[in-house]
Amino acid sequence: MIISHKYKFIFIKTRKTAGTSIEYNLSKYLGQEDIITPTPEANYLAQNFFLETKISQFLKKIKLNKLGNYFTKKLNDHTHAYELRKVIDPKIYNEYFKFCVEREPVDKCISYYFMRKNHPNTSHKRKNMTWDEFVNNKRFPMDVNFYTHDNNLIVNKIIKYEDLDKDLPSLLSNLGINNFKLKKKVNSKYREEDPFVTNEQKKLIYRQFKASLKFANYDINEI
Repeated sequence: MIISHKYKFIFIKTRKTAGTSIEYNLSKYLGQEDIITPTPEANYLAQNFFLETKISQFLKKIKLNKLGNYFTKKLNDHTHAYELRKVIDPKIYNEYFKFCVEREPVDKCISYYFMRKNHPNTSHKRKNMTWDEFVNNKRFPMDVNFYTHDNNLIVNKIIKYEDLDKDLPSLLSNLGINNFKLKKKVNSKYREEDPFVTNEQKKLIYRQFKASLKFANYDINEI
């Protein structure tokens, strides 16, 4: 996740949508006060991800700095927009441009499956998990709660993963970042040859993603 005070935007990071790559390629544009949350694949990018709270500010005001640090709020890699809205200055949340990325559900599930299967820290059970087992478990990367609350969209824009190379530079240009390109991809080493996906599996995945399809318009007939 990124909060850029320099360019007045908030990037909400969903799963398997090139989020770490976006953070990596955006990091060189960001200011010293901007926030990037830590991620296992690119911890070296992280900065300013502890937020001051009223308690921490009070304790530091009376010179209890170490105790004050205990009451700061750590922002996580995949902090949901609603959770972020509760802990940052309301003016920042309301005035900054908020965006995220979504991906076609079947392709997103395939990417998530291989990440869970091939990650270095995965369990033996996951390493041997078949695609059919993954689908039957229904533990899909459904991220609608990352960018909605009470069935309402609480970000300004959802970019489709498939249109990233075109739409992200256009969006960032409007925010003052010109000539942006996703030059380096991070965390893309897990995927293997796509499994065979049956029509029933496609239908099951799309049923599970029904809530997100209201906001990210994908058509099962187009895949």
